[in-house]
Amino acid sequence: MDRREQDILDWVRQETEEIDVPKKLEPENIRRMLEEKEVRERPGKKRRMYRFGFAAAACIAAAGLAVWQMPRAGYDETGSSPGGTAGAERGTEVEISGSKTIARADSYEQVYGYLEEYQKQLEEEEKRMMAEGGTASDLARGKEESVAIAEDSDMDTGMNGGASPYQKTETLAAGGAESASADYSETNVRQEGVDEGDIVKTDGRYLYVLEDNGREIAIVDTLDQGMKKAASVDAGSNNSIHEFYVVPGMKKLVVVGYQSGELLGKEMAGDSAYSNPHLSSTVAVTYDISDPLKPVEEGRVSQSGSYSSSRMVDGYLYMFSEFYVWNGNISPHEPRSYVPAVNGELIKESNIYLPPVSQANMYEIITAVDLKEPGKTKDSKAIFSKGGQVYVSGQNIYFYETEWQNSFFGSSTGCVTTIRKVSYKDGELEAKAQGKFDGYLNDSFSIDEYEGNLRVVTTDGDTNSVYVLDKELDIIGSIEDLAKDERVYSARFMGDVGYFVTFRETDPLFSVDLSDPKKPKIIGELKIPGFSEYLHFYGEDQLLGIGMNVDEETMITDGVKLTMFDISDKTDVKEADTYILENVYSTEVGYDYKAALVDPGRNIIGFAGYTEGGQNYYLFAYDKKDGFVCNMEEHINGNAMRSTRGVYIEDVIYVVQGNIIEAYSLEDYKKVDDLIL
Repeated sequence: MDRREQDILDWVRQETEEIDVPKKLEPENIRRMLEEKEVRERPGKKRRMYRFGFAAAACIAAAGLAVWQMPRAGYDETGSSPGGTAGAERGTEVEISGSKTIARADSYEQVYGYLEEYQKQLEEEEKRMMAEGGTASDLARGKEESVAIAEDSDMDTGMNGGASPYQKTETLAAGGAESASADYSETNVRQEGVDEGDIVKTDGRYLYVLEDNGREIAIVDTLDQGMKKAASVDAGSNNSIHEFYVVPGMKKLVVVGYQSGELLGKEMAGDSAYSNPHLSSTVAVTYDISDPLKPVEEGRVSQSGSYSSSRMVDGYLYMFSEFYVWNGNISPHEPRSYVPAVNGELIKESNIYLPPVSQANMYEIITAVDLKEPGKTKDSKAIFSKGGQVYVSGQNIYFYETEWQNSFFGSSTGCVTTIRKVSYKDGELEAKAQGKFDGYLNDSFSIDEYEGNLRVVTTDGDTNSVYVLDKELDIIGSIEDLAKDERVYSARFMGDVGYFVTFRETDPLFSVDLSDPKKPKIIGELKIPGFSEYLHFYGEDQLLGIGMNVDEETMITDGVKLTMFDISDKTDVKEADTYILENVYSTEVGYDYKAALVDPGRNIIGFAGYTEGGQNYYLFAYDKKDGFVCNMEEHINGNAMRSTRGVYIEDVIYVVQGNIIEAYSLEDYKKVDDLIL
């Protein structure tokens, strides 16, 4: 447990000394509830309540009874929303459409009808809870606040990132089985060939770094292993940058972030941000960096809502934002009060995809931009929903959201995840199919498209399942009732084989044969102490796990654990080697996969870890004879809210934390330079 978590627990103990904890908040009951509720992925982030311990969680939940009135920050830009878990808190029974076709809106009035239904159900639930004395509402809100405290105390506020498809090599981080040596590293991405934005990038000479103020990208020259801030890109005082892309092949820098004061027209100039949801927006600005010292703006596009994520494929940017509709400010006669806009124009009715349930209160907006014409949009769609997550394969965008059929304090009746598929190619977006399956996804590594089929690993209550869906999102194969009383912590797919880790008391690593999509089967199971939060292929026959070691007697985490699994025999996976970083309490990789620097071609495994003395950056190598070798352990200077990045250019690794960059030789691991931006 790091210092910030200890401070939280100290505060909780002080606040709860005089509170009698109800039976339903006793540790064992909290254990069950947290395992059922610890489900929503935040892009690049995951809940990590487990490190507080279940007794502490009970205290936090009890404290929540007294502090739920504390104001929340609202709907943040990390993808979290109450819509996706509303049913869990209120015991809502949700009817889900069985249609395989994604419906399009015929009119704005039809869209408004879904919002009315949502508001109606909210009011009915409020009346029901008031009739019950408000207890359920108080507990639910207390739970929401306590989980938020646990999450936000330790989360990276920077956005996720990835590698450019125009850079020199493919990276194994993208999920491939091979990785060639490169002159510079690429950001860890979820899907091979699908680029993602990040907070640090390089083109092989210059480092591009998002500064602490969130408004400026520093361009740092690394010539001759030295560092010098040579130029910058400034978003302006009223705007902020979430992440960016460097596209060396096209000589472009693409910056995505938040823009305030975006108006649909002059007639709205007097509106407040509260009454006009379009006063702020997500924006993508493209710069020509043929001369990196003199970036030139080429064009910009904007869309309503808070930035969610983005991808880049074959010179096209696909930008996602979440646009929430506040029911108290909408009018059926003013579509602008509840319909999102792109480049100042309302999205057409036919480009709004209706939800598979009877209600909704937000949109996931997708806009495609051709970088050859960066001031225009190629296509735009809006997915109407109550909140969900996005997985982007090499051909399709999958939007998935979980509908809960249980109450927070009560018997669980499970959950259902609905999923909608939108194809993309050369900037064109087209709705393809929708489907559903039981359970929820731990994160985007638990879902994978391969040869037209979609494979998912889910958790539902106290069991886990594997499902295979075809192109129409019909389930064609499944394995159910796996690893009872445990839940999925990490997963990874490669070709016809999938691997996933569950945990409660031991760490089973399952291998799944998916060669026959209609008959998936478990072919291997390895049980070891601890658990892996992140899995990464390290060549054809090796799988790297980064997670936590667990004391088998106390069941308390006691250090970061690196594991190399031998997967040469898929039916008999072995733990080839382990390395325990004692007194290291967590890693950023556990909740932000882009914080991992993994390159088998250079034999580099890099990440930041939390210790009592602060953060350290670790650099490992691995071979079958010597196992893991820690080549570098250096204290990280800097105190930014965003997670640390490790980037190498030739034989120098640059450790970037906020405005501080420290450079180390990859030959002797000694510091060669540092720079404060």
